[in-house]
Amino acid sequence: MDKMKTGTLIKEARIKKNYTQSELGDLLGVSNKAVSRWEKGESFPDVGLLENLATTLDLRIQEIVTGIKDEHDEAALIEIVRAAKLQQRENKMKNIRHCLQIVPLLCCILSGFSALGNNSFIFDSKPTWEYVLFMVITFITVVIVYFSNQQSHDNLNKFSTISKLLSTLTLLGSVLSAWIIMLKTANGSIPFGIDPSSIGPFMNNILVITFTVNLILLIIQMYRYEKHDEAVHWGWFISIAAIYLTTLYGDCMHNMNTFQGMIKDLIIRTAIVTIATGISKIFISIVRASNNHFL
Repeated sequence: MDKMKTGTLIKEARIKKNYTQSELGDLLGVSNKAVSRWEKGESFPDVGLLENLATTLDLRIQEIVTGIKDEHDEAALIEIVRAAKLQQRENKMKNIRHCLQIVPLLCCILSGFSALGNNSFIFDSKPTWEYVLFMVITFITVVIVYFSNQQSHDNLNKFSTISKLLSTLTLLGSVLSAWIIMLKTANGSIPFGIDPSSIGPFMNNILVITFTVNLILLIIQMYRYEKHDEAVHWGWFISIAAIYLTTLYGDCMHNMNTFQGMIKDLIIRTAIVTIATGISKIFISIVRASNNHFL
């Protein structure tokens, strides 16, 4: 089975029938991106689509499988069986990825509910290191997801850019707001004309908004990763960083004794999230550069 030959054959047959990639995809019930990947030799049509694809393009199934016109039936049958086994293995990997993606989402949601809502939802007092453990698990599972489907790494689009920008702005906004409020309050100056009794709820609302926006972005990015074969991009890591920074800030706020002590805790927690995010990104960059070098 040669994906490049099959892709070329499909492209030639599609052009001969005067179909666009979108039109062929509509006839088969798949996206135009799926058709594009077939034609580029990046993937092979699902075995369940072969009969419909052959009929639509006036080809024989064995020709699609082997990528060669008038191929012997025996050779084609062997290739069909091989293709079915490969796709079965790919489907198992996809199911594993689906399970892996549930892990970081659960970690984020449970941490957020506990730190920003009911502080005893999961953990009791001072649960800082439990949140850090959840953050580490989240980054590790996302890195594994990244490497489980490397074909999509360079497939970035406009939504990827928008999500990175939005996650970055919300992250910076929440950090700056928290620091400005804490530093000014510690110096005896209430910022933004806020009533002293409203400082806590005001900060918590900012953290909740940042957490919610980035959790939604992360869910959408994971969905598009599976459905549209988009890349695991830097926006994923910024969203995760924002989620856990707000989680750690919220935990700090609920357990603070003095403003001066809270500033020290904010510095430590900011450093923890920054280091974890940086290590994840550096690890991916190094491994990816190594793969490109050997390729």
